[in-house]
Amino acid sequence: MKNGNTAMVYGFVALLSVLLWLGYLMFDKRKNRQFASLFGCVAAANGGYFLLSVCSSLAVARVANGISYFGTAFSMLVMLLIICNVCGFRMKKWTVVTLTAISTAAFLLAAGGDWMGLYYKAISLETINGTTRLIKEYGPLHSLYAMYLGLYMAIMVAAIAQASKTKRLASPKYTLFLFTAVLLNLGVWLVEQIIHVDFEFLSVSYIATEVLLLLIYGMLCDYGIVHPEAGILSVQLLTQLNTRQVQPHALPSGMEDMFRSFAEKAQTLSSAERRILNYYIDGYETADIPELAFISIHTVKKHNRSIYQKLAVASRDELMLYIELFRCCGRLGELTGEGMEPTPN
Repeated sequence: MKNGNTAMVYGFVALLSVLLWLGYLMFDKRKNRQFASLFGCVAAANGGYFLLSVCSSLAVARVANGISYFGTAFSMLVMLLIICNVCGFRMKKWTVVTLTAISTAAFLLAAGGDWMGLYYKAISLETINGTTRLIKEYGPLHSLYAMYLGLYMAIMVAAIAQASKTKRLASPKYTLFLFTAVLLNLGVWLVEQIIHVDFEFLSVSYIATEVLLLLIYGMLCDYGIVHPEAGILSVQLLTQLNTRQVQPHALPSGMEDMFRSFAEKAQTLSSAERRILNYYIDGYETADIPELAFISIHTVKKHNRSIYQKLAVASRDELMLYIELFRCCGRLGELTGEGMEPTPN
């Protein structure tokens, strides 16, 4: 890449990162804090790269370098949290606090510049064809940051492999997508360690990773495998519940809130809609309901749309997943309307 074009490319990548971040905050109804943080970290990293490429003083370059390290260091942490969530692993609070402390230490080390010659022995600014870059002479602790990035990526790969082995992920394609998201960054990072280039290709791979993770998470939410508030609702969990390997009181953190929220939404159904829901609970198909309820199939579909909207589900398959969860935990009465006053049509 010619030096004259480098700043323009960094500028485009930074602008794209910011637009994706703002777009997520504005349009994603789930408003997952982890993804909001990930998009923000990637925007910070790419904004730092761009600022570094156009700055005219070493002082500004140091600040820009620190911003890029901030985005990179904490994006690793957030990516790990997202992957663990998708894979069905619940991190304890002290683990998250410890990881946050490690990420903060890694950021401060890298952003400290040439302080005492620990991370950089010396840094200077070079400008070629209007594009600036730091000339760095690394110190003895530089390898610690490389180990930090490598360790995070290794943990992500291990988490995905374990989730695949224990069938926490509902489909092999999700395993493949997650591996791709992590190995993409790992591959780019390794190439940059071996081959000297003047462009940070990780700035582009971070965008690809965040978008891929969001797509995977969105698919899992849409198909009812992951609940945006309660976390993982995997096929394995249903199997364990059916065989009573997991008792209701041992459900993952947040599941009780999900049950309560879904049951409250069920109370908003009209009597006709609740009657159709009860047919689904009894195992009937959509095609069976017109004859049972003495209504047309078009009316059934109309009620279905209203039921899906009120219960915040995307399809009958997702509705049946929730019904099975309530059945396995012996809580179907919360859906069938026992002890509830019917809502008028």
